[in-house]
Amino acid sequence: MDSNVLNHDIVTEILLHLPLTSVLRLRSVCKSWRDHMDSQVFRKWHIQQHAGGGDDTLLVQFSFRQGGVSELSMFSRRNGKLYSKFLPASQDILDYHLKRRFDTTKAARRAQIAGPANGLICIYYSDSRAPVAVCNPSLGHTSILPTCLPEPNPSSMPFEPNHHMTVCRNFGIWFDKVAQDYVVLQLLSCNTIGSQIGFHLHASLYSKATNSWRELAVGGSNIIGHGLYVNIPIDSSCKNSSFSYWLGFDTESNRVILSFDFRNEGFRILNIPYLETLNRLGKMKIFAEGDDSFLVFNSGEWEAHKWFNIFWLRIEENRLQLKSMQSVEPFDGYVIPKALYESGCVVLQYEHVHLILYNYDDEECVGCFEMKRDMVKIFEYRGSFVLP
Repeated sequence: MDSNVLNHDIVTEILLHLPLTSVLRLRSVCKSWRDHMDSQVFRKWHIQQHAGGGDDTLLVQFSFRQGGVSELSMFSRRNGKLYSKFLPASQDILDYHLKRRFDTTKAARRAQIAGPANGLICIYYSDSRAPVAVCNPSLGHTSILPTCLPEPNPSSMPFEPNHHMTVCRNFGIWFDKVAQDYVVLQLLSCNTIGSQIGFHLHASLYSKATNSWRELAVGGSNIIGHGLYVNIPIDSSCKNSSFSYWLGFDTESNRVILSFDFRNEGFRILNIPYLETLNRLGKMKIFAEGDDSFLVFNSGEWEAHKWFNIFWLRIEENRLQLKSMQSVEPFDGYVIPKALYESGCVVLQYEHVHLILYNYDDEECVGCFEMKRDMVKIFEYRGSFVLP
């Protein structure tokens, strides 16, 4: 047997057992290794080998340096090291802003991220004219999505076509492992100035397989919800879930949660009267912990009294009901929950300069690292070989 073939087989076997973060670092060893790792065959084998998990789970900060250059800072709890990586996806969008003569400094502050979904993130801006990008940060690959369907045409609505419309734009992303295809959802909350109709919600769906958008309809209408305004995405810690969630308001200005099931393309509105009380009592942050359960952190201070409480809520008949509650010893300084990480841990922003990894099951701090300036989002991330 040729020794070169034997060496190649041995190297392949070793690489297949390594986590993705290690494989990506080894791409720079030599050209033959890089070409082999970039091949579709190797990527398919590696995906199959690690289908059950086991790769490094990272915490990723998405931020902007001076001049609008985007940056990823990755923290691994396993080895306690920090990595910095340039993220080209957002720079492509900023280049688009420059061509349109937009203020890129302001655009950077309005940048948002949906996901991740099997290693992919969706980067977008509040400006409805700005493009949308899907990126695999671990590979450094970016895809700018084609222009979405045009904004809803006022002439097709039951009001005067000359009225101005304001738009709040949100996105969600899901990866279908069966079809090996990713799907992006766009939500547009539109309002007509001077009209009695109020807000109404439109939705469009993009599929990588068709490389096109299509409008979603409910009951033959392209309006998903009358009197519904969606403005805040809810982060999810549920792996491979087909659901995405957003906070919004209904016609009576009551807080609601809008959920979308990518698998069945269905919307659902959840009433959350319990959360209104928590929001009035102090700062509140909600996370989706599963397809039908949520985790809520509530902190505040009144005179000399401080509190930091955790609530577990569950969906029952289109309402969120309290399942259990835990009171945690309050912190000396001001903390803001930013992200969930692995089982029983939450990332807390402390005094606007540090990030604390806090295990709320054991009620102890297990890590601390610097918060990047102009941080847009921090999220739990596991890399993949999926191309955007």
